[in-house]
Amino acid sequence: MTATPQNTVLGGKTIVLGMTLLVFAMMAVVAQLPLPMQGSLLAEGGPFETLSVVGYGLCILMMFALWPKASVARRWYFAVFMALFAARELDLDKKPFTEGLLKARQFSSDGVSLMEKGIAGIILLTIIVAGLILLRRKTRGFIRGVVKGAAPQLAVLIGLLFIVVYKLTDGLARKLEPFGITLGREQIDLAYVIEEVGELGIPLMFAVAIYLTYRLPRIAAAAPSTAP
Repeated sequence: MTATPQNTVLGGKTIVLGMTLLVFAMMAVVAQLPLPMQGSLLAEGGPFETLSVVGYGLCILMMFALWPKASVARRWYFAVFMALFAARELDLDKKPFTEGLLKARQFSSDGVSLMEKGIAGIILLTIIVAGLILLRRKTRGFIRGVVKGAAPQLAVLIGLLFIVVYKLTDGLARKLEPFGITLGREQIDLAYVIEEVGELGIPLMFAVAIYLTYRLPRIAAAAPSTAP
């Protein structure tokens, strides 16, 4: 079959859709498992958390394996954020610090040494700078890609939506209490499944975006030469 730009676009979107449905299918399957099995799969250090960490590592490896070296160097902030997401999964924003890297008390408490405050400040400043550079360089192109329905940007968008879902469902029962909403045990368990499985969907969708960023231009470039 001859490759065409339209086939290339549809193929990329099919991959994005397929991987998204896979994440929802995993949520549905895990939600039907007995609670003890759910607990072992979703616990800290369990299979899903481990796969999430491995997923971010694979994203970094894919960048170096698939993208030209100049492109990797130019987009260094992507690798930085993949590493940061992996560290977050391992709770490295909390464990090495007295109060927690993202807590104001880490910098204001007298119980935190000056050296620890300095190290935390450097790390936090690096994260902020990397984030600002990423936003400045990529926001417009990302929005244009989403509007045009470009598969790599759609994959990133879905990954970001999984982050939003993770933040919303983390401690959902506690967040709803001030509004007078009380969740039942089954609803709390379902929210936990959505949160933990959705976390695995984040690196999965980012990996899809990295692959498509590499693959789609090559398919499109080869299309004229494969035409009869």
